[in-house]
Parts: sequence; structure tokens; C-alpha cells
Amino acid sequence: MTKLQLKYILCICYFTIACVVFPFGYAHAITPLKYSDDISTSLRFQIDGFLKEQYNTDSSQFSIASFDLNGDGVQEHILRRKSCNLEENDCTHIIIAEKRDRILLLSKIRARRLMVDSKSSYGIKNLLAFKNELNDYNFDIYMWSPKEKLYIIVEQQTKD
Repeated sequence: MTKLQLKYILCICYFTIACVVFPFGYAHAITPLKYSDDISTSLRFQIDGFLKEQYNTDSSQFSIASFDLNGDGVQEHILRRKSCNLEENDCTHIIIAEKRDRILLLSKIRARRLMVDSKSSYGIKNLLAFKNELNDYNFDIYMWSPKEKLYIIVEQQTKD
């Protein structure tokens, strides 16, 4: 056996071990959401109308994160109650979009943290809902469903 053959065999062995120890497909590039109270007056007016109609409340009770989920240059918004204690329980995240002069509900998701995945479904970014404060590899994946016209849970991801 030559040195070149031995190096080749060692490389194959290392690659095989790496694939077993660090399997492909589990890594997600995720974007943490940045919540704020700083939104335009017109957007606040629209969100207030939606929240009053749907939940009998207003935007002053929520922190808002904006993110372009479908790459069209228009921000969608994720609302989380300011009173929610992420250390003690899950919070309801309300995902909404602006459409002309009204607000559309895209989904309501309960989680400790909600993040935007780098992967998309039907051209719209998936959302990752983290519920376990001790395990960052335990999350639910929500993808856009054109049939339902909202985000739906597609699988539970648990890696210990």
C-alpha cells in the first residue's frame, strides 16, 4: 500500500466519522427577531384597528418585530405581549401582514422564542418556535401553507 493510498483511506475514514458525529441537515441559519416599540404612526393605527377588532386591545401592550418574510420588500410583523415573561412560560406570537388598508393574520404561535429560518416554503421564510429553555435543538418548524393561507406546524425537531 502506497502513502497516497493510505492518505486516501484516512481521508475517507475521517469524512465518515465527521458525517456520523456531525450529521448533515440539522444546522439552520436563523435570524433572531429584534422587538421594538418604534413603528410608524400609520402602521400603529392599522395594527391598533386589527388588535381592537380581534383581541379588544391595542399595540401599546405589544413589542413588535418586523421582518420581510417573503422577499417582496414589505415587512411582516410579529407581535409579542410586553407582559409575557419568557423565563417562565411560552408567549403567543401574532404574525401579521399589511395588505392595502388592512392587516391580515398569518398565524398565532406559542413559544418562548420565535426565530426566522433561512429555509423557505413556497417562497416564504419558515419560522422556528423554541419552547424548551434548556435545549436549543428542540423546536417546532412552521411553514407557510398556501392552501390554509397561514403558517402551520410541519414537524417537531428534537436533537439531544
